[in-house]
Amino acid sequence: LSSMSPTIVKKEGKNFLVTGSPGGSRIITTTLQVVMNVIDHNLNILSAVAAPRIHHQWLPDELRIEEGLSPDTVRILREKGHKVKQKSAMGASQSILIDKGLFNGAADPRRSTALAVGL
Repeated sequence: LSSMSPTIVKKEGKNFLVTGSPGGSRIITTTLQVVMNVIDHNLNILSAVAAPRIHHQWLPDELRIEEGLSPDTVRILREKGHKVKQKSAMGASQSILIDKGLFNGAADPRRSTALAVGL
């Protein structure tokens, strides 16, 4: 079973965002968070890809977070009963945002060998 989730988001019938990530069980949450960061939080593509991530792992039952999440958010999650564990980088999203005919690429800074070029 694979969690592969190459994703194309359309806006008004045209390709708007293309994204995907390696990462096993974290692929789906990584991809979803990039999409949400662009659409719901109006971040540019590099900020959307670089933002700290959260992942709930079924076994073990814990909420994994990356460094950079606000301390208030972590406190609230713990108060709600989540077992919060700070983990190393999750996923390595490679994304393209198409804006006014320009292709803006973002390579996840979690991978030192990542590279993106916009046209």
